[in-house]
This record gives sequence, C-alpha cells and structure tokens, in this order.
Amino acid sequence: MDMNFFAIFDAIIGVLGAYLIFTSIRSYKNGEVDPMLITKEELVSCSDIKGLSQYLMPKTGIFGGFCVIFGIQGLVNDMHVIDFPRAVNIAFLIAFVIVWGVFSFFIHKAKKQYIH
Repeated sequence: MDMNFFAIFDAIIGVLGAYLIFTSIRSYKNGEVDPMLITKEELVSCSDIKGLSQYLMPKTGIFGGFCVIFGIQGLVNDMHVIDFPRAVNIAFLIAFVIVWGVFSFFIHKAKKQYIH
C-alpha cells in the first residue's frame, strides 16, 4: 500500500466531513452552533443562536456529506483501488471547490443575518 501525501489529505477531508455531519446533527438538535464554524466571540454577538443553528447546521451536514464523498473518492484513487480517469478526478476537484464556495457563502450570509 502506497501511502502518499494526497492519500493523507483525502483521509483528513473524509474525517473532517464525518465530524461535520456529527456536529451538525448534534448542534441542530441542541440549538447550538459549533465554534469551529462561528467563533465564540461572534456567538456572543448573535441575536438568535437557535435561528442560526437551524439555518446553518443542515448546510453544514450537507457540506460534511460532500467532504466524505470527496475524501473517499480521492483515497480510493490515490490508493489505486480504482484508478479514475483524469477527467473524473478534475471533475471531483472542481465540484469540491464549488461546494466549498457555496458553503462559505452560506456562512458569510449567516454571519450578516444573525451576528450584529
């Protein structure tokens, strides 16, 4: 098994995704927001933490799910379990950047709407 830098990076993305899914479910149920997404200093200025949680946590779970998918695809490819064509790898990379950009947009929008 050839463990290279990219395989480690893909594993980290997958684990991060699993953590985001777990955190989003837990935080949504408790009406909280994880300080990994919104800092504690910003949460002090939040006018409606429950509303912020209801807005942001489902999106966090979806982003986490995509991270798990991207991590698995990259790890499977880097470990040569399945050698995906270059076009597939590029498509996954572009999709990851787009999903990350959309998630970042929602975080920015949430901060504008809920943090004053």
